[in-house]
Amino acid sequence: MIVAGDAVYGTPTAENYRTCYQPTWGSHLATTLAVPGNHDYSDGRADAFLQYFGAAAGGSGRFVRRIGAWQIIGLDSELNGEDLERQLTWLRSTLEAGRDSPCTLAFWHRPLFSSGGHHGSGEKMRPVWRLLDKFQADLVINGHEHFYESFDPQDDAGHRAPVGLREFVAGTGGATLHGFWHPPYTSRARIERHGVLHLTLGEDSYTWAFIDVNGQVSDPGHAACRRASAASAADAPAP
Repeated sequence: MIVAGDAVYGTPTAENYRTCYQPTWGSHLATTLAVPGNHDYSDGRADAFLQYFGAAAGGSGRFVRRIGAWQIIGLDSELNGEDLERQLTWLRSTLEAGRDSPCTLAFWHRPLFSSGGHHGSGEKMRPVWRLLDKFQADLVINGHEHFYESFDPQDDAGHRAPVGLREFVAGTGGATLHGFWHPPYTSRARIERHGVLHLTLGEDSYTWAFIDVNGQVSDPGHAACRRASAASAADAPAP
């Protein structure tokens, strides 16, 4: 399970994680990967979040995991200045080392693109998007906005691109939902219901769907991983 930040609201104390998060989503902690959101920080620190999630957050809020054919990268979108630059340097070296991974998924809290009141508010993550795109990553998952929104592949300017990154904004895990505010982007889907983004990560492809709390399935889709597609095209016999 992926937690893209804001695991609790109010003050992010150890007690709140134990009494608010643990009785519900906490039952999946052993199979969770998590990054902090703005509500997981207090006075510039995410100590209680990192203490609660521990290895699930990589101990620092940024990490890489190999799961089958997939490279899963967690990033902290709440960093600034030199800390943000160090994370970008780390990401570059991580992507260099993971060139053999057929598929790559990255997730962080603040989306670069969204049609909500924040309009993304993740501008500082644009260099991250560009770097992921350069290394042919496939998926970006974010939270922050309190709704579900999905996009077809796009470039770092928000323009549709046949081989760009596919972004999902999934902030529907339990907090009060917020509507769409004069959507500035062309989305694949916009949904205001509590639920989860369900991903199936294959050897060279992935499927997705939004499943709400009543079991209704929306926005189903399937796509091949970019590197796998490029490799297949390279191996295809000449006409």
